[in-house]
Order: sequence, then C-alpha cells, then structure tokens
Amino acid sequence: MHVPVSGIKFRPLNVVVIIVESLGKEYMGAMNHHTGYTPFLDSLCRHSTVFTNAYANGKRSIEGIPCIVSSIPALMDEPFITSTYNGNKVTSIANVLAKKGYRNYFFHGGTNGTMGFDNFSKLAGYDAYFGRKEYNNDADYDGNWGIYDEPFLQYTVKKLSESQQPFEATVFTISSHHPYLVPEKYKGRFRKGSLPIHESIGYADFSLKKFFESASHTSWYQNTLFVITGDHTAISEVPFYQTRVGMYSLPIIFYQPADSLVGMNDVTTSQIDILPGILDYLHYDQPYFSFGASMFDTSANHSAVNYLNGTYQIIEGNYALAMDTANIQGLYQFKADTLLTVNLMDSIPGIRNNMAKKLKAIVQNYNDALINNKMSAE
Repeated sequence: MHVPVSGIKFRPLNVVVIIVESLGKEYMGAMNHHTGYTPFLDSLCRHSTVFTNAYANGKRSIEGIPCIVSSIPALMDEPFITSTYNGNKVTSIANVLAKKGYRNYFFHGGTNGTMGFDNFSKLAGYDAYFGRKEYNNDADYDGNWGIYDEPFLQYTVKKLSESQQPFEATVFTISSHHPYLVPEKYKGRFRKGSLPIHESIGYADFSLKKFFESASHTSWYQNTLFVITGDHTAISEVPFYQTRVGMYSLPIIFYQPADSLVGMNDVTTSQIDILPGILDYLHYDQPYFSFGASMFDTSANHSAVNYLNGTYQIIEGNYALAMDTANIQGLYQFKADTLLTVNLMDSIPGIRNNMAKKLKAIVQNYNDALINNKMSAE
C-alpha cells in the first residue's frame, strides 16, 4: 500500500500513456551507440526524462498491459488477463484518477476482443474503449490485426479533443507487431535494417510524430503528461539484447511539454513503476495499491522483476540474479559483463543472498495478493 506524503497539492494534468507494440530499447538510437529506427522518439528524448535502465515485466502484450495499467507483474505462467484471478479487484491508472474526476479511455486499434483487452479495460475502470469497431472505417484496416497506427492515432487525437478535461488515455499501437505491415503508400520510406520489424518500427515512430504534431495544436496538449514505453521487446540482432537481461530492456519516457522534465536517468525501473511514477509526478494524495515504486522516489530501493519458463529474475543496480522456486541459478554483473558469461553467485554471497531474499519476498507478496484478492486500496 502506498501512502503519499500529505500537504502536497495535486496537479490535475491530463495523462496519455502510449504503449508502442514491441518497442525494445535496442531499436532506439538515443539509447544506443548505433543508428536506430526511431528518429522522432530520439528527438523527443532530448526534451524528456528518459529512464535508460528500464525493463519489461513480461514478454507478451497480454502480460504487458496489466503491468503498465495496473502495476501487476507477470510472475506466473498464465497471463493475469486470462487467469482465474482476472475477476479480482485491481488498482489501475483509470480507477485511481477517476477519484479526481478524470475521464478515462483505452485506445487500441486492434479488432475488438483481441487478447481480452476490451474486457480488461472494463475491469480496470475505463469509461470507454475505442478499437477497430469504434473506428468504423476498414479502409485503414491492415488485413491482419486492426487499424494502421497513423490513422488510428489521428482518431485518438480527435476523440481526446472531444473529451472534458482532465482525462487519462491509454493508447496501445499495433503496426509493429508481426507480420510488421506498413501501408502501401509508405513502402520504401523507412529504413528496412536487418530484421523484419525494423521498417514497421520506423512506421510506428512516424505515426507518433504525426500524433504529436496534431496534438500540439489542441487545447489540452500543454496540460498533458505523456508517458511512452513498449509492451514488451521483440526480435533482436545485438547480442546484449538476446541475454536474459537485455531481452527485457525497453524505454520508459516521461514528457510534459510545459515542464523542464528532461535528462537521462539510470535508476533501475520497470513497467510496474509507471503507475506510481505518474501518481508521484501528479502529487496524488490518496492511498493506493501498487507492486511497483515511483521511479522518481529517491528513497526507494529500486529493482525490476520478471519471470519466464519457471525462472524468476531480479535486476538491481549493476546486478541480475536468476532463480527458480528453490535454487539460485546465477548472479551477473551485467553492465560490465554484458553477455552474462561470468556467474558470480559463489563470489559475492552478500549481494547474492540479499537479492534472493528480496526476490522471494516479492514473489510471496505477489502470490498472497492474487490469492487473497488484495490488489486494491479498497
């Protein structure tokens, strides 16, 4: 349970959380030493606070959405959305900000019903869901997943401009999902790179550029906090991003046009910290439940956790520790040993034991909250 410091005045900024399909850190030039595929996002990073040591908590879209929206990590084999716990009361960006009079919207250009996102948005307290059905113009249908990013993001600007303020919108793009389709009129415009996803990442980035251009002419733009991240990472060509740590590395970007919210921040953070990070930035003044901690909280002991195929991982500072339910499998100083070739679990027992203890506590608290329906402040 988070109990904010009292006496700080709440800032009723609009909030727009943009979840870019498969946006791994690897694809961004601003966060690497190679040319990336996101020239617009790279330029936006110069005017934003960028968290360079940020991680996904899962590997699939159906896991990423609860992580970002409700600060629920993906620490079991079954995604929360389809699990036996999906009827639990949950905290979400939407139902927390609703207490401050916000209208809340979920935008996803995919065909309605995809991965249960429309039903999850209802559980999470969103006032309205906008998908392919609501868009109602299949001239912009990609023939596979849903509406191409550029027209759907323009539709998003239009719908938000019709809303009362303050509002919160969660916007999930689709075009950089396999099979990585780009509209015919843009074929050859974006760098193809060496992987099939690269061209579609360029198109998604272009679509975001057009979105921000349109949004900048609205009455709500200057009074809005934008948060940009990926739902998970995808295929990779750089060896580090193929490791157990790198395979979760993605960007988390906070941008507020009227604020000097700028700079690179290397605090360890993850998707489940986005909800408390937003509330911290807004000076939210009521108790709420979250598995994460605000990345702006300098007093917190920051870490990131994830789970895959029976193995849990915790990332903290320079180290990553992996273990199953009973045994520690490895401890790596990943910033120096980028390919995780040197197992330090027997060399530094103090760090090993502290990280293992913290990871076990996180998993225990997670299981207890799920089983006993304790993921809400109510």
